[in-house]
Formats: sequence, C-alpha cells, structure tokens
Amino acid sequence: MTSRQAPDGLANLQQGITPQARGREFEGWLNRLLSREDMQPRTSFRPAGEEIDGSFFYEGRFYLLEAKWWKDKVPASVIYQFKGKVDGKLVGTIGVFISMSGYAADAVDALRVGKELNLILFDREDVSAATTSGFSSVLRYKLRMAAEKGEVFVPYSAKTLPATIKSLTVVFKSRRDEMIVRGIAERLSREGFPVRSLEFIPSLGLNGLANVAMAAIEGHSRHVAIFADYVGDPANLPEGLMLIEGRMEAVIVGPWSTGWLKLPSEIDAKRLDPHELLSRASNVNIDELRAKDGRFERLIRVLTA
Repeated sequence: MTSRQAPDGLANLQQGITPQARGREFEGWLNRLLSREDMQPRTSFRPAGEEIDGSFFYEGRFYLLEAKWWKDKVPASVIYQFKGKVDGKLVGTIGVFISMSGYAADAVDALRVGKELNLILFDREDVSAATTSGFSSVLRYKLRMAAEKGEVFVPYSAKTLPATIKSLTVVFKSRRDEMIVRGIAERLSREGFPVRSLEFIPSLGLNGLANVAMAAIEGHSRHVAIFADYVGDPANLPEGLMLIEGRMEAVIVGPWSTGWLKLPSEIDAKRLDPHELLSRASNVNIDELRAKDGRFERLIRVLTA
C-alpha cells in the first residue's frame, strides 16, 4: 500500500465520542498511518492526559512523538514539557508534537525565541494533509523548513496551495486576522469590487510570519501578503518582517481591531467569536477608512489587484 493510501476513520473521531475513546482510536489511527510507510511506530495511549506518547523511525533515525486531541488549544507549558523529554534523550533526537485542537496564542512564538530547535509541530491541517500526501512527505517538508529557516512550524499548505495568476495568499498570525481580511473582502465584493481569490496560511504567531510567508513564495505561490492585527509598539515587531517586505505584495501589520473595527482593545477582539468578528469586519465603512488610513487603502489595492 502506498503512502497516499491512508487509513480511514479520522472523520469519525470528530464528535459523538468520549475524549478517552477518541484518544484510543486516534492512537490506532496514527499507528496505521505510520505503519503503512514502514515507520515502525511504537505508541501508547494515556487516558488521564488524553494523549499519545511514542516514537517512530524515519530515514535512519528515531523520532519521539506526542499527540493530543483536546477540547482546548495546547498551551506553551505542555509543549515545553515535551521539549524537556526530548532534551533528555540521545543528542540529536527530534520530537514531533501533534495537536488536533491547535495551539494557544503565543505558544508557538515562545518556542521560536528559544536557542535550540529540536521540535517539529503539526496541527490538524498537517495531519489531514498526511492522509493524502503521506506522513513522510509532510514531515520531510517540515524538517527542511526547520533546517533552512530555523522554523518550528510551517504548515504544509505553504507548499501545496495551488497558485494562479490572480490569486493571493494571505499569511496571518491568528484566526482573528483571517476573519478581519475575509470580512473586509466580503464587504468589498458587496460593493462591487473585483476581489481576488484568497488562500490563507497560519503562522501561529508574530515571530513566524516572515518565515512562513517566504515558505509560501518558495512553494510557488506567486502573490503573498502578510496581515496581522497587532496592538503594540511597532519597535517590537520582528526585524524579519521589514527585511522581506520587498518580496511581498504587502506587509500590513497594525491595530486593525481597534482602529478599523472600533473595538475598545485587543483583548475585546480576542474574546469575540470568530463569526462575530467576521460580521463586524464585513460591515466596515469602506469610504471612511480609505479616506483616513493609507494602510486600509493599501489592503484594498492588494485584495482587488
């Protein structure tokens, strides 16, 4: 059986099943996925933590594995616990951490500022990609990004998203950013603007925006823009954002939730349901914002080029 012939059943674990039962089923599913690529998986399910520990073999070396399917996003502290396990093993050991529920805000950026990179992160979309492209293909891409860019997380979609002449790939740091752009694009479309086809790639943090955007360009996306809602001191923005600005269609980073959506604070934006944020963004006053904010005008030009 080829690597593209992945095991069935992942969709059946989405709902209507207890966390413990889902964990056991997910362990079996991962075992089948890795076994079909001769990765010699060795895993064990721990009900108390609803997590899977283990290891697998790939191209001459063993990797440690930890996988979680929680209700909530995984915080930085849990990832650091796994990193501690990896640090205590044979020199050169690499850990693969899978979270089907995503990662908490700033959890991935916390790893990015560390001095030693020995972890690779997978999210739900990466696991889904592994069912069609093969786990080894996704892992190989992530290892290359880690080696070339020192990046703990680059989604596999940065390599595989189809590029067309007019489509735009938007790299964003959090779901909030995606909803703002989608909402504004919806409003522009209602107003009769010719909005481009949009694809979205998450960086899971401010510090990963530049590397993920460059990975998207190298993955044959012709047109890439960076968008991030950032209410903070511009002096604290990662230096890499400015260095790559000339390679992007646009780098639009600023306090958009408070400035464009008129929310009291960034905290209020974080508390909003994504659909509510989308609704607010889709009802902004286009003419008013174009007149007073050149960065909003820049976004319109990028979305409608």
